[in-house]
Amino acid sequence: MKVGDLVKWNGSTAFRVAARDTGIVVAGPRLTHSTSHSQWRTTYAVAWFGAKETFWHNDEHLGVLSENR
Repeated sequence: MKVGDLVKWNGSTAFRVAARDTGIVVAGPRLTHSTSHSQWRTTYAVAWFGAKETFWHNDEHLGVLSENR
């Protein structure tokens, strides 16, 4: 996954119901670590079209629809 890729949400259904589930990767990758997860995770910033907001998400919750060249 890289900046410019079109992605869809593959995580919880609550987010999918709240907003459209298509966006574009605008930053990343970034390695993050939290107290709730003992392993480092790769995250990407996604600008969601329906929500008109940008959020950071773990790569496991995102699926690539179309790759940027």
